[in-house]
Amino acid sequence: MRILAVDDEPSILELLTQILSVFGYDEVVTAPNGREALEILRDAAKPFECLLFDVQMPQMNGIDLCEEVRNLPDYRFTPIIMVTAMVQKQYIDDAFEVGASDYVTKPFEFDDLKQRLADAHRLAEERKAAILAMEAFQDVQTVGREAHGFQLSDPVLLDAVSGFYGLAEFENYVRKIAVSHPLNASILAIKLEEVEQLFQESSAEVFRSTLASVGREIISATNGARSLATYWGNGVFLVVLDSGKLLDLQALGIRLEKLVRPTSGDGVPTNSISCRIGDIIPLRASTKLEAMHLIDKAVESADAPFQPMTLVS
Repeated sequence: MRILAVDDEPSILELLTQILSVFGYDEVVTAPNGREALEILRDAAKPFECLLFDVQMPQMNGIDLCEEVRNLPDYRFTPIIMVTAMVQKQYIDDAFEVGASDYVTKPFEFDDLKQRLADAHRLAEERKAAILAMEAFQDVQTVGREAHGFQLSDPVLLDAVSGFYGLAEFENYVRKIAVSHPLNASILAIKLEEVEQLFQESSAEVFRSTLASVGREIISATNGARSLATYWGNGVFLVVLDSGKLLDLQALGIRLEKLVRPTSGDGVPTNSISCRIGDIIPLRASTKLEAMHLIDKAVESADAPFQPMTLVS
């Protein structure tokens, strides 16, 4: 695997190169700043398969570099791991919002970094396959489950909806925030009612369009607060909000009542959309495993027989 590591400290680059070599990654190219990294990426005869960026660098910081790289056609799916000493939540939020796959703070544990690299590469391949499949099915007009190309339980990508991210990136963010900043955020699950019926009766286009409509309303209901969201599968949406910035449940319920399932001219009746809301779960964990359990807890609470969101006062 070809890796590009970018850091303005030569000693860090040397250390990373040595560590990566021990891990079995012998094709490591380094750059001292973002500008030079962009030149390397644009001139490379063969795309790099993983990118490691520091955050604080001269000429172009790692956040801006990540955003620029995501606009390069060859790097839509490439794992971008921030390896940095910057632990403030603002930097973590900014990194994930512009497309970072993961965020590792220095000093890092060697085994942890090795696992992050392996996971990032695997998840990037899965993400690429999912996005390409989604794009291939955008023109499909047939109805029925066989036309979807995915299962009801699959975490359908809503990357066209601002504020929504892939499930893998979302989980990495939750793990980082829950452990590093345990008093600053909460997670909430919202479930689309009658999702099984919608899935069975709708084409892939209609199903995705419905998910996107609900997703946009969830983000809108945060009242402009910074939020990261994902679609978990089985009709469940997950959203992380900064503490003190909760969803306006009444407003969201009213907006969702006005939505109808889009049609594809196939005779599927239009119905209003209703959702259930789970418990607001504070993101407080001492380990990454505990952080993942918080996601499960949020999902389980939305699966319980709650009152419709529109009745929450």
